[in-house]
Amino acid sequence: MELVKFLSSVKQFEDLTKEEIDYLLQNAETVEYKQGADIKRHGEIGRFLWIVYDGKVDISISDDDGNKESIASLARGEIFGEMSIITGEPSGVDVVAADNSLLVRLPRETISEIFAKNPKSLSRFVQMITKRLVKRQTETTWSASRETAIKVNNDPYDLEFSSAVDPIKILVVNCRNTSLKYTLFNTAYSVPLVDGIIEKIGSPDSSHVIHSPLGGMEQHESLQDIASALKSMITAIADPKKGYLKNIEEIKAVGHRVVHGGDRFFNSIVVNDEVIAGIRSCNKMAPMHNPYNLMGIEVLEKLIPSAVHVAVFDTAFHRNMPEHAYRYALSKSLNEDETIRRYGFHGTNHNFVMLKAAEFLKRRVKELKIISCHLGHGSSVCAIDHGRSIDVSMGMTPLEGLIMGTRSGDVDPGLLLYLTQIGYTTEELNRILNTESGLKGLTGVSGYMTDVLKAAEEGNVMAETAIRMFCYRVKKYIGAYTAALGGLDVLIFTGGIGAGSYEIRARVCQGFEGFGTIIDSDLNKMNKPLTMQVEDVSDEKSKVKILVIQPDEKKMIARETLHAMGRFHSSKNRIEDYKNMPIPVNVSAHHVHLNPAAFEKLFGAGKTLRERAPLSQPGQFAAEETVNLIGPKGRVDKVRILGPFRKECQVEISRTEEFKLGIDAPVRDSGDIEGTPGITLEGTEGRLLKIEKGVICARRHVHMSTEDALRFGLRDRDVVLVKIKSSRELTFGDVLVRVNPEYRLDMHIDTDEGNAVQHTVGMQGYIEGIQSRAFM
Repeated sequence: MELVKFLSSVKQFEDLTKEEIDYLLQNAETVEYKQGADIKRHGEIGRFLWIVYDGKVDISISDDDGNKESIASLARGEIFGEMSIITGEPSGVDVVAADNSLLVRLPRETISEIFAKNPKSLSRFVQMITKRLVKRQTETTWSASRETAIKVNNDPYDLEFSSAVDPIKILVVNCRNTSLKYTLFNTAYSVPLVDGIIEKIGSPDSSHVIHSPLGGMEQHESLQDIASALKSMITAIADPKKGYLKNIEEIKAVGHRVVHGGDRFFNSIVVNDEVIAGIRSCNKMAPMHNPYNLMGIEVLEKLIPSAVHVAVFDTAFHRNMPEHAYRYALSKSLNEDETIRRYGFHGTNHNFVMLKAAEFLKRRVKELKIISCHLGHGSSVCAIDHGRSIDVSMGMTPLEGLIMGTRSGDVDPGLLLYLTQIGYTTEELNRILNTESGLKGLTGVSGYMTDVLKAAEEGNVMAETAIRMFCYRVKKYIGAYTAALGGLDVLIFTGGIGAGSYEIRARVCQGFEGFGTIIDSDLNKMNKPLTMQVEDVSDEKSKVKILVIQPDEKKMIARETLHAMGRFHSSKNRIEDYKNMPIPVNVSAHHVHLNPAAFEKLFGAGKTLRERAPLSQPGQFAAEETVNLIGPKGRVDKVRILGPFRKECQVEISRTEEFKLGIDAPVRDSGDIEGTPGITLEGTEGRLLKIEKGVICARRHVHMSTEDALRFGLRDRDVVLVKIKSSRELTFGDVLVRVNPEYRLDMHIDTDEGNAVQHTVGMQGYIEGIQSRAFM
């Protein structure tokens, strides 16, 4: 009763109903802290709203040298942690108990859900956040503290499950036709509780092996199909004598690896009937994988009905590749079939090692150009520009690209036509290309690199040739993707071969010295794959960091499962609410941002911007002045300058204008211009200014006020799916949410995207789901 009274007396909660206070109480937790104890550390990802119930807390900011400056002292009824509700950034402050203190802790999802239904409380809360946001944006000490937070956060990308409010057990499952791999995680720990594998499914002598800190197991039994293998798994891990689980209901979620998500799935997603139908529709594109992945989902939904089941797609990380990278140059009729395209695979691990590299280097993902080499029995190379996969060597199926264990990789399609003409059937070609080619076909020895390396040591000439061919193909893709990225910051080796063979890494890196990619031979040989997750094997003179990163797809699947559950955390009614809340959709035509110095060079000394018309966002305007864009191929005239001035020049154009100008501009967030192409600008009286960088195709985005974000249950820099309803209904993925107290609700798409949806004035979009939550 006392806590009910207290919550009702908190200023931000005064307008809540009794039912809403009761809901807060159900989700609230009281936590005691001794004097001097850390409550919230600098760099920690915020997950809660905190209220001082008794005692006092001090809030301080750290500078680059770690010196702390006290900025506030909070007493009974005062709130902190409110910024975690609208941003995924790490905390810029330290919060310490100044006295023995008792605090009320509320999950941010609970707060967001309550305020979305209570306009008066929402208004009070928005006023508080707005004041603190303005203060944070105007004080330089805040900016420095936020940047330092990146370096002190030990888990900035939630690879150790820091976002789990309460520890839960997650089962990760990878079902194949003759094998089943599974891992049981408790999110309180970074290492799994159980690792298991069942092999030779369908034979009378199936083997089932478990590894666990609590003790392992090995047994042989007759398991005729996936269903019987899954039952054997459940029996083993739910046996109370082994101590893994007390009962199967302890498993709160199951993450299912699904190889192919086609063009339907942008992210990991909680399974329902629609998702199952979508996976089934992709079966024909991954017949060796998807049917068995799907079987695992359907069987385990019956065996563990109380758990949330999540599908984690190998293709999702590559879903937003640019069109010029994912299209095949086929006939018009085939190109109109939107399922015929390059999808790419190994996305779960490419995503994992990208995040792990950024964490290791203490850099933001959005600052880095990365090439990830996943080399194993199946292999692929991925080009990652500022957190986005822009190309990958695998295509519509896992057959395209590198030479692999038993897959051919790239071959001339004419070869296949020739083989059909001389009598090979499609079934025979499928078998040859997928199971009899690659290292196995080249050597006649084995499809595994360890065996091929051993054979080469023993004088097998074809094994030597196979190694050269394998490394050459990897090298060729690295060179191509370095060019596609316009430079390189990080080269990653991962997978069984990439992380396990120093010889292959050395061979691949030979010849790249002139491009600033230099491997240290000694560090490379000393690589310790069993003890180190990430190792830097680059030479001290290397401009490019060369990292060896152990793959951990099972942990990444657990993380993705946790995040999918978080996106689904709100009630189904809440999800339906935001699906019915319209967002105005407008076309953001080409435009230019300039700094004062650039403007004077183009228009004359002492000149400044003259406002022509206000824009949809407060404080922004279209200027009277325009410039002409001059590219290597052509020009685009009378491009409007937008105000106010910025620190750096930036030019935003559409894909069509890229061609007209002869420029390939990357898709980037506004302001993210490192490594982008330059252009020549023409002002009055023929004044010319060449800028060295700054031309982008702006990433589609939604502007939201703080109040809008709370109503939608979104945070700054979340990425969402938006369905635009028109005569040609389209769902856009990779839509960035940008939150600012001054913003008006508005979605911006570029001219080409506007044409695709046949944009008209007053068009609206609706959020279909959260693709990913905000991290750095």
